[in-house]
Amino acid sequence: MALREINLVPAETLSRRYLLRHLSLWAAALVLCLLLIFGFHFYQTHVLLAKERILSGMKDVPSHLSLKIEEIRKIQEDLEKLRQQQGIIEAITRNQPYFTVLRRVARIMNESTWLSQLYLERIKEGEGIADLRLSGYTFSNETLGAFLNTLSNDTMFRSVVLKYANETEIRIPGQGEERPQKMIQFMVECSIVRL
Repeated sequence: MALREINLVPAETLSRRYLLRHLSLWAAALVLCLLLIFGFHFYQTHVLLAKERILSGMKDVPSHLSLKIEEIRKIQEDLEKLRQQQGIIEAITRNQPYFTVLRRVARIMNESTWLSQLYLERIKEGEGIADLRLSGYTFSNETLGAFLNTLSNDTMFRSVVLKYANETEIRIPGQGEERPQKMIQFMVECSIVRL
């Protein structure tokens, strides 16, 4: 008795399974090949070519470095100019007449006396001593005397000296006819302490 194989599965189903097995095998092989190709491409572009880009970028470093050095030099020059300007401003403000002197003189002035010139010169830097010269006009000798007494009695002003007091005629604008009016022109010198 001989045994015969009998396949109860239809031949179409078997051929389809055989075809699907072969297709999936070749598809997996193709996917594996594509992964290898793309992996090699990724490695080449992101690792090897990146190193080449870095090396080619290194060639541009001296030119970029020289540009940055120029920018730094310009900034240093600007800073030096600003320092010089700051030094000049400090020198100017240090040598300016002080507002306290002007405030004191304005407080001492009476209504009949006004100044045409005020000159302040510092003599000793550390001690705060300066010379003050005041020139102006007043209506009478009495108002000039009151101004000199008030100036002499102030503790800031020392050695108050009337240099001259001359009678003169001047025109005062805004008084109608603008006739010349008799005035006393004076100059006072004194020294200032505690600047």
